[in-house]
Amino acid sequence: MNALNRRSRIILTFSVLLIVLASVAWGTSSVYGASLPGIIYAPQPSLTPGLVVYGVVRDLSGSGVGGVNIYRRYASYPGILIATTDANGFYQSDFYYIPGDEMVTVWAEKSGLVFEPEFYYWRHYYSYQVKECNFLAHLP
Repeated sequence: MNALNRRSRIILTFSVLLIVLASVAWGTSSVYGASLPGIIYAPQPSLTPGLVVYGVVRDLSGSGVGGVNIYRRYASYPGILIATTDANGFYQSDFYYIPGDEMVTVWAEKSGLVFEPEFYYWRHYYSYQVKECNFLAHLP
């Protein structure tokens, strides 16, 4: 009977050790972008709360409009330039840390053009968010 209890304790100890090692290996693989053999790794977004804004600015023909400045404003702060469209009209901002809930406004500007929508406005909840904001540019 004593040998059976000892054997059960050894098996239990090794089982717990195996689970702990597998958890550590999985956590390390997720951090460093590696994957365990036979497991498909899907990258997870950052746990840091904040915002990345991306999108495209097109004209009425559907062509991208380059050189458009994209601005972002929080409720209590003035607007800042976060991106400028490339030659194809695409843009992506850097990541901006947001420590809590915040009202966000994003708009586009280029001399001689007006944009639809005029701006995007939403409540950013405490989270990591990637937000698409597309604009249509045309003459006034």
